[in-house]
Amino acid sequence: MNVQVKKVYRNDYLNIISALFKKLGLPQLIDHLVPVDPQCQTRVSDAVQAIIYNMFDGRQALVHVERWAQEIDLEKLIRPGLHPSWLNDDALARHLDRLYEAGIHNVISTCLIHIYRKEGLSLRAFHADTTDKTVYGAYESASLEALQITHGYNRHHRWQKQIGFGLVGNEDGIPFYGDVHDGNLPDKTWNPEVLSRVHEQLKQAKIEDEWIYVADSAAMTKDTLAQTKAANAFLITRGPSSLRIVKRALAEADSPHIPWSEPFTLAERNGATYRVWETSSTYEGHPVRLIVVESSALDQRKGKTLEKERTKEAELLREEQARWERHPFSCREDAEQALASLKASLRPRFHRVEAAVEEIVRLKKRRGRPKKGAEPEVETLYFLHLDVEFDQDAWEQARRKASRFVLVTTVPKEWKGQPMDAQEILKLYKGQISVEMNFAFLKDPFFTDEIYVKKPERVAVLGYLFLLALAIYRVFQRRVRQFITPEHPLKGPGGRKLTRPTGQAIFQLFQYVNVVLFKLPDGRIQRSLDRSLTPDQRRILQGLGMDESIYV
Repeated sequence: MNVQVKKVYRNDYLNIISALFKKLGLPQLIDHLVPVDPQCQTRVSDAVQAIIYNMFDGRQALVHVERWAQEIDLEKLIRPGLHPSWLNDDALARHLDRLYEAGIHNVISTCLIHIYRKEGLSLRAFHADTTDKTVYGAYESASLEALQITHGYNRHHRWQKQIGFGLVGNEDGIPFYGDVHDGNLPDKTWNPEVLSRVHEQLKQAKIEDEWIYVADSAAMTKDTLAQTKAANAFLITRGPSSLRIVKRALAEADSPHIPWSEPFTLAERNGATYRVWETSSTYEGHPVRLIVVESSALDQRKGKTLEKERTKEAELLREEQARWERHPFSCREDAEQALASLKASLRPRFHRVEAAVEEIVRLKKRRGRPKKGAEPEVETLYFLHLDVEFDQDAWEQARRKASRFVLVTTVPKEWKGQPMDAQEILKLYKGQISVEMNFAFLKDPFFTDEIYVKKPERVAVLGYLFLLALAIYRVFQRRVRQFITPEHPLKGPGGRKLTRPTGQAIFQLFQYVNVVLFKLPDGRIQRSLDRSLTPDQRRILQGLGMDESIYV
């Protein structure tokens, strides 16, 4: 029997992403939103899938996608009959232009709403934030409405050419709303605008229910509060320390009569402990709740600042100590006056300083040899003596104050039949890390390497495809985490137990799955795995509602 090996594909985890993409019904939805051009050999959904799968396989420039497509099982991943040469950079660029003309923001927004419906995801609370991404090249556009790629300072204060990403998603990090915006758009402008757009997106999904918008301190503005109310939403944000109502709440929290809560934790293990105290106020005519939070984990930057202040203060006190102990006074009155001035000028935060006038009687020095039989003369001098001691209690109190911050919220104390106490508000705010973790994906050069396209419009479309890929990644991670528990963990590299595995950790388990294409004597092609799947690989596929058929 003459059976030939036609091709060996390194398919690994791409087949899982492809199967998930199709199970969500995204190819059909994209082709509905951007109809197929009868003159094209490929569909827009083909281009979108090729670009997204290429991202998951280590993103390359569009000019290299055709060559990459020759090395993967394209017909299995996207659709039968698709030829790699059809995915050349010119064809992909034309599809990017068609996506832009169809309204790329609306296309991706519709896809995200579709994913939320398919997955039955909660619309109770959303976390919002923005980030920037560096781009390179001289981009040309005839449209003033196109994405403005501008120079600006990034989060690390480096001058660069950049675009902005805005994300609004749930606690699992799955985006419900995303945008690619001008590189210099400030968060204070973005927040009220995005609230209006999310509200429209919810109405598009025929959801008129109340929801919670969680954002960082840039959301604490008059416009954001007004737009939150107009969007049928409630706000949770961190109050800037410069606000008068925040300063007042922090000052009042120092009073000994404040009824702080009992310490509690939010994390399962190795987490910080918190105490909370709540008060109320108004800001720009809006009634707000102020929740003062004290954390046992001091913010790293604040901790470094305190350490610098303590070190600087200790050096200053040593200099003062050496200076005054070398400076004599001839009369006590002058010494006492200098002592009073010194006490008024020294206001140490982290040290206790005891200062006193010290009287010293010593031989008076004269020039030349003393006369024979002359009695030695003495003089009385006065010095300021300083005793400096580190104040551990003051240091701990300073650290405790530095570990406090204020949350500002318009969420009522009871909402949808549930108590929304200070602890619950803090828990919702701490979920902000979910959107921040997404930025690691959007900036990971493995997934989103430099963008080499000629027009800002295509940069915008690629940015939106990054957001769609992020949504697929988070859905995949969420689905796996639903059946991986501490009682039934996965076995990772080196035998490490994975109880809440990341998507990338799961990808590694499928890293060496290869598919062999055999050509049978009758001309038919048969696919086969080069080795049996491991128990963990089978468990993941089964939990995702898949099996070996996604490969063969």
